[in-house]
Amino acid sequence: QRQMKKHFFDKIQGPVVILAIHLCGTLSLKAVDMFNNNDNVSLFALKPCCLPPMIHAQRGDIFKIGKHEFKAEDVCSNGQFNKKNWTGPPRWHLEGTFNKWAENLYKGIDVIDYESNNHADSSLSEEGKKQKQNIAVQVDGG
Repeated sequence: QRQMKKHFFDKIQGPVVILAIHLCGTLSLKAVDMFNNNDNVSLFALKPCCLPPMIHAQRGDIFKIGKHEFKAEDVCSNGQFNKKNWTGPPRWHLEGTFNKWAENLYKGIDVIDYESNNHADSSLSEEGKKQKQNIAVQVDGG
């Protein structure tokens, strides 16, 4: 991440768009950090894929992104894709865990809270500031 900042984000004005699609495991955490840590990123789209592996829960890890932190044990699972084949618990069984994962990733995105700053229209961003919007693009399957 430091190399990306040094060789890419710090060398260009922007705007920069980060499309983080089907990121497996903890790569979604890195993508959120990349968005949070670079002011020239104007758009960030995240569609996580696999849940983090159980090793994080077994170690008692606490994930920290932005100003948000959460227990790995709440979002980790056994199972993974190998090419297009799923090995692990039935995927429908993991839906609640995946929803917690996505919710925690969303909470880790650092932006200005426009409603608490008494902005009349919270859909309008302050000049040069980031805002977030949740858009469901895939609700069934994976």
